[in-house]
Amino acid sequence: MLSKKTLNIFALVSLCILATAFFFRVDNSNISPVNNSETNQILSAQTSSNDIPPPLSTDEPTPQKPRLLVTEVTYDDYKSSLGPLAKSLRGTRIPAAFTLDAEGHLIITPSIKSVIEYFLSATGEESLETIIARIEEFITNQLEEPARSEALDVVAQYIGYKEALIDLESDFADNTNLSGQSSDYLTMFQYRREARMNSLSPEIYDAFFADEDKADSYTASLLEIGKNSDLTNEEKEAQYLAAEQLLPKQAQAIKQAERTRETLQENIQTARNEGANDEEIFQMRADIYGHEAAERFAAADSKKAEWDSRFEQYRQQRQQILGNDGLSDTDKANEINTLQNSLFSQTEQRRLATLDQLADKKVQL
Repeated sequence: MLSKKTLNIFALVSLCILATAFFFRVDNSNISPVNNSETNQILSAQTSSNDIPPPLSTDEPTPQKPRLLVTEVTYDDYKSSLGPLAKSLRGTRIPAAFTLDAEGHLIITPSIKSVIEYFLSATGEESLETIIARIEEFITNQLEEPARSEALDVVAQYIGYKEALIDLESDFADNTNLSGQSSDYLTMFQYRREARMNSLSPEIYDAFFADEDKADSYTASLLEIGKNSDLTNEEKEAQYLAAEQLLPKQAQAIKQAERTRETLQENIQTARNEGANDEEIFQMRADIYGHEAAERFAAADSKKAEWDSRFEQYRQQRQQILGNDGLSDTDKANEINTLQNSLFSQTEQRRLATLDQLADKKVQL
């Protein structure tokens, strides 16, 4: 028979079990019921979390950069079934550089034109058939498909352009002779551009000649503006400025920088003539080029002023030596040499002979 103490322990355990069951039912009464299938899915997900696929990445794949193939092939290294290169190419190297995209397709760049023109430069020493065969052989050895076929197509178009250009230039010369007029740069430029655009695909034309033709168009426009006697100087200047829009963007930027530099230099000279000090000149430069560039200009000004001072001192003392009748020519030469050594470094002395000649001529004028 169980003791009283043992019965009390059983009673206490039973109460705990009943309380736990009661609270468990209360908590679950607030949860929406789920069917067995859903429950199994939840339990399965909890017990096999390693099977959950990772979240999809929102990052775009990094595009692959174009691949540049550069091969160093010198005249001596060149091997061909057609024999050695023409003798005029001795000491040179083939400018072999091809750019491919991620799929191995050829990207048209000016370097392809350089390869073709390298072989064409031997025209006169070798037949055109041999030269074309050399180009095709070289490209075949350097590239794999699909770039190989694409490069050979570029060669075919470029040779076709060259042949068309010869015909057009011949027609141009005949027309010029019949008209009795001198050759016209603008008309010649138009003939050449027509041959290029008709013989080459837009992609090849843009890579090989677009910038060159823009520069030529600009030059032709300048010639036309200059010949127009109906324009005033101010109108010509305005049209010259407008013609710069024909240039490539980089060339336009260079022209703009040149004008800015010239205008600033003129303004600085005017300011100096009116008594501007170094701080005012510094600020004028800083407004255009920034503080650091203005400091470099100021340092250059200081260096030039120091040189001008030494050179002026040298010229005065040199003149006194040359005007001293008590010295022989040998003594005068020695005195001038001593003077140069005292005022100038060895590097600076190399400039003195030329500068003395220029200064002497200026005095004579």
